[in-house]
Amino acid sequence: DEIKKLKEQRDQGLNDKTDEQIFQDVLGKDTHGYLRAPGPGKSITQHFKVKTSRLGLSQELIDVKKKLDQLIEEDKKEAEVVRNDVDRKIEQNNAILEKNSHQLMNFIKGGTYSKDDDSGNESSSR
Repeated sequence: DEIKKLKEQRDQGLNDKTDEQIFQDVLGKDTHGYLRAPGPGKSITQHFKVKTSRLGLSQELIDVKKKLDQLIEEDKKEAEVVRNDVDRKIEQNNAILEKNSHQLMNFIKGGTYSKDDDSGNESSSR
């Protein structure tokens, strides 16, 4: 009855206690690592819809850390793929720039202009 009364007070804004705090206020703080329950029926976990043990919280923390580590590794792999793609594109652009610079220097020196360095068919003299 006291648990119901404290919950009603919380709903009315008279206190801001969680279900676990209300339960602890009514039955007292557990000092032996056991949870007290008000008789047969729902377990405490089912009643409050939370795990109340430190062991449960520790396991959840470990699981979250593992998931975070997995996500970090996936992000590192994605970043490596992007980095490799950018490096490849930079190399391609540098090759094109070098080719165009070479053609421009030949044209300036009075040499020939060639659209395609590999075939001498498309060159013109100045």
